[in-house]
Amino acid sequence: MTGDITLLHGDCFEQMKEIADGSVALVLADPPYNIGVQTQTKGKEKINAWDRIGDYPVFMRHFFEESARVLKDSGVLYMWHNDMEQIAEILHDVKQRGQFKLVSFCIWDKGKSYRARSWLNRNPGQLRRWFNRCEYCLHFFRVGMDVCAGHTGTDRINNNPACYRTLKDWYNAEKERLGLTDKYIGAAYTRVTGKKPYMLQHYFRDHQFELPTRAVWEAVYEPLGFGKEYEELRQEYEELRQEYEELRHTHVNDAMHCNVWTRAAIPSQKRFHTCEKPVDILSRIIRTSSRPGDIVLDTFMGSGSTGVACMQEGRRFIGIEREDKYFEVAKRRIEETKSGLFA
Repeated sequence: MTGDITLLHGDCFEQMKEIADGSVALVLADPPYNIGVQTQTKGKEKINAWDRIGDYPVFMRHFFEESARVLKDSGVLYMWHNDMEQIAEILHDVKQRGQFKLVSFCIWDKGKSYRARSWLNRNPGQLRRWFNRCEYCLHFFRVGMDVCAGHTGTDRINNNPACYRTLKDWYNAEKERLGLTDKYIGAAYTRVTGKKPYMLQHYFRDHQFELPTRAVWEAVYEPLGFGKEYEELRQEYEELRQEYEELRHTHVNDAMHCNVWTRAAIPSQKRFHTCEKPVDILSRIIRTSSRPGDIVLDTFMGSGSTGVACMQEGRRFIGIEREDKYFEVAKRRIEETKSGLFA
């Protein structure tokens, strides 16, 4: 498929080689959980072989490495999982490698009416743990290659000379040229405004950078001899602020912004895939962590729910699926969604 939707059929790691470095804004992935889910069919027990991977830690490490490559430095990654022991191993490895920083541990609560058939079929006297009616979605920020691991947000900007650092350097050079100290500027501020100079700790500083207001600049700084008019200073600040916004990880809050998402599971008779996630939850993630026109990548596309959500939210989509059956299902669903949206 062409245009804003690209569907790739095959192994995810082989297909990811075709994706350009630093081109993706959001990776939204639902990898195999490696728990070999057991199901009952006409009294016979069946293990889903696709959910059993020989060397799972290596598999997941490869996934994060390739995701780091294709993501922008400001990129975001969400990964679904449901096994705490394996989640712990994944998080340990991710932290050691330093390419991503865990930001949120989100929970999809399927509601009190949810019951897993495999759980109900067991003898209650044999159970040794709580019934889990949730799935987990781990939210990561990509850590830029130009700064040390763990630095995100403002830390990354302060370490990037292309951002506010240029204004800070200009301000410090002007202070030196004029022979001014912070104490002298603070006294001038108090004399003009009648206030203690608390705000000076933010003006042109690394921590919580702010510009003086027009009134303060024209009443305090220009009379001291600083060599820029306020309009020129403000224009330069706005240009740098735009660079700052582009480098930040996208995160747009909504009205009910918390890490527990309560939403009933899709009934089995209405699911296209055993592990299908609701489109409305995926749409919420996409709205929160990407901008219109961004590229969203789903490396384990399944039945194409992420692609459907991307079309509804105005994002470009790349989906990868190796199973013939589900690739065709995803292709059909996305084509039908496209027809419905643009008919």
